[in-house]
Amino acid sequence: MKFYLVLGLAGVLALTSCQENTTTKVKETTQSPDLSKEDFHKNVKDLSAMIEKALKVETDNTVRAKRILGFIKRSKLDPKSAKKTVRKVMSISKMSLEDQKEITYILNKEIPN
Repeated sequence: MKFYLVLGLAGVLALTSCQENTTTKVKETTQSPDLSKEDFHKNVKDLSAMIEKALKVETDNTVRAKRILGFIKRSKLDPKSAKKTVRKVMSISKMSLEDQKEITYILNKEIPN
């Protein structure tokens, strides 16, 4: 009786340990597929400059967000890269966290991930 119990447990362990439990992770790229590296960096630089100007000129966060949305839509960057650029520019600028959160909320509402 013990022999069959041990033999059964050994069989179950052998079957479960032989199964492949591997998962492949796919790394997401932030670069647009249709842009070369130089074009991508140029577009990021241009978008950053336009965002900085909008943040300096405008005082109301909703107007800022609407202008930034217009810049993102005209940009050749994909929305994910553009939103990442916006977050970086806002973190570099001397904006309060509440203003950053409000602008990010409006952007996320208009351009979901």
